[in-house]
Amino acid sequence: MSSTDGTVPADQFLVVEEHGIDPIPATHRHGHSRELALLWAGAFVNYASVLTASLSTSFFGLGVWDGLAAVLLGTVAGAVLLGLLSHTGPRSGLPQVVFTRRVFGEQGAQAGAFLTLFLAVGWFAVDTVIAAQAGVQMFRLAGVAGAGRLAFPLVLGVAALSVVVAIYGHATIKVFESFGAVAFAALSAVLFAFLAPQMHWTAGPTVGGAAYPGAFVLGFMSCFALVASWLPFASDYSRYLPADTPGAGITWWPVLGITVPMALLGLFGLLLPTIDPRLAASPSGGVLAIITRHAPIGIAVPFFVFVILGEVWANYLDVYTAGLVALTLGIRLRRWQTALGCGLVGAGLAAYAVLVQDFHTAYEQFLLITYLWAPAWAAIVILAFFWRGPRRRWTALASWAAGTAVSLLFVNYPNVIPGARVFNQPLINLVHGADLSGLVSVLVAGGCYAALVRWRRVGA
Repeated sequence: MSSTDGTVPADQFLVVEEHGIDPIPATHRHGHSRELALLWAGAFVNYASVLTASLSTSFFGLGVWDGLAAVLLGTVAGAVLLGLLSHTGPRSGLPQVVFTRRVFGEQGAQAGAFLTLFLAVGWFAVDTVIAAQAGVQMFRLAGVAGAGRLAFPLVLGVAALSVVVAIYGHATIKVFESFGAVAFAALSAVLFAFLAPQMHWTAGPTVGGAAYPGAFVLGFMSCFALVASWLPFASDYSRYLPADTPGAGITWWPVLGITVPMALLGLFGLLLPTIDPRLAASPSGGVLAIITRHAPIGIAVPFFVFVILGEVWANYLDVYTAGLVALTLGIRLRRWQTALGCGLVGAGLAAYAVLVQDFHTAYEQFLLITYLWAPAWAAIVILAFFWRGPRRRWTALASWAAGTAVSLLFVNYPNVIPGARVFNQPLINLVHGADLSGLVSVLVAGGCYAALVRWRRVGA
């Protein structure tokens, strides 16, 4: 394969991708913005979307339809940010974190790279644990004795399969993500049809009065955080598009690709806990346990197979971006080698995480860590890209720090650390448990950046 004369693409299916964090040259650009819809659908057509939505009815106390409203609002808010960030790929040809060197400077971009590496490896671990749990449920249905002891070898198998595909790179990932999205969606629809008669479609909220707005915000923020966790990945998957790709498609195709599966799988996740609320809310239960108990074995087993595969497909993106970010941090290896190393670290975390008794609480804690910094970071990158004005790197760094710091005041810590009494408890009580940290970080960081840039313009 030639990568210098431009006659053969350097980004092919089942061929190890040549490019690392270097700009993609014009001769290697290809594709259309509509391809982003299927790619991002592949990232969200999996069990993580079902699980995140189910938190609203099983833990936060929302009903089915107000829960769906929270899911949709949170999803669209995060997806618009991701769509806007995707513009930096075609215009620069650079991965997302590498592009931010132009915004935060070399050292500031390093901080973002380190946090993104933690995010990517962390998501790899989360997805691997979900796949292992699905495998355990599948073997239990099949009558395998001691199925719980298979969690560890399942983690190793899922991690290995995930890393192999991520090593190949962008084109291979895009094909598998697109196929996976269609297959998982079809099987979810079959399972949904079998379980629909057992679901309570009119189930209302179990919280009311002053506590209700806080519960709604928690449902909103959990879905916003799920999408926000992908923000530092955005242009990694749009940088192969031609530089003259129309901007509207770059923004709205990712929004469509994220929102449609979150709406459909979100409704599925909201309805599943209504079948057996007590099992859904128990530390050893959850929606996988509900499917095990209430779905026909002939449907449940294939569904669990595709839960495993769906998490593997999501892991492709995690490991691929982790490899790019590791290069950004100055690790002198090739992209496929850093992807392999990050996959091994993620597998180690997942192997430890299968020992956690209450995975739902651990998952909420991970989402919290995501939206403490990523939304503020994204707001500044978007403003810096679209708003051409006098700026300095300290402006971006100060605004990012301000947005993140202020957001700490609005975190509902007891929601993810049960029983905790923390410094901001009076404020959390005042807003009746609402966790506004993600939205506050966007508004404060974006407001500070805009004000500082305008101040420099007036001064000039």
